[in-house]
Amino acid sequence: METLSFPRYNVAEIVVHIRNKILTGADGKNLSKDDLYPNPKPEVLYMIYMRALQIVYGVRLEHFYMMPLNAEVMYPHIMEGFLPIINLFFHLKSFMPICRVNDFEITDIVYPKAKRTSRFLSGIINFIHFRESCRETYAEFVLQNKSPMDKMQQLNSAHQEALMKLEKLDSVPVEEQEEFKQLMDDIQELQHLLNQFRQKTTVLQEGNTQKKSDISEKTKVLNELKLSVVSLKEVQDSLKSKVVDSPEKVKNYKEKMKSTVQKLRNSLVSSPVSCATF
Repeated sequence: METLSFPRYNVAEIVVHIRNKILTGADGKNLSKDDLYPNPKPEVLYMIYMRALQIVYGVRLEHFYMMPLNAEVMYPHIMEGFLPIINLFFHLKSFMPICRVNDFEITDIVYPKAKRTSRFLSGIINFIHFRESCRETYAEFVLQNKSPMDKMQQLNSAHQEALMKLEKLDSVPVEEQEEFKQLMDDIQELQHLLNQFRQKTTVLQEGNTQKKSDISEKTKVLNELKLSVVSLKEVQDSLKSKVVDSPEKVKNYKEKMKSTVQKLRNSLVSSPVSCATF
């Protein structure tokens, strides 16, 4: 079953829409249902298709009778009678898929069928309606955005003028170019001296950092020596107290020794007397 992507019109509706949207003047007034149903007239369809292409693409009538520039034909006069049909088919072949018709063939121009022709014309009419509604929406959008677009153009103009003024300010007048060059040379020389000063400063900072590190290390060693001195002083004080106490002990010891010696002497003196008595 064929899937439709647009509403189908009957023959009477198609005639009304073609008169209102496609054919104008005498061509529209002379159009009748008999031209489309039951046996569509090829010459009427040529006129309708050409007019639709003129509305959508702006294709002029003489273009259908011109040989394409990229076509190489040995006897072009032979194709003069068939050339409008070929050109019409080429244009419709690219236009019909836009109208959601994908099975259009050249036989639909040369030997049209009522049912297929009705579907093709319905697709074209619906696309023209859709195109008109889109153009109305676009016209409203353009009208609504006209003021912002004008403002944007003014801002762009002001931006360009500002860029030109900035470029003019950046440029050096001819009479000041020599002085400007001298100033640039002086600036470069000062920049060179500044770079040298920064290098020396970096070297001095590195040396200062190294000296600070050495001082910190020596301070650490000095603190350790101070702690050692304090510890030695404590040991010295302890030894001094021991040295002071030792003579007393020696003296006492000597006294004891003397007492012991005296006792021994006394005992020795008393021993001969006892022997004589016996």
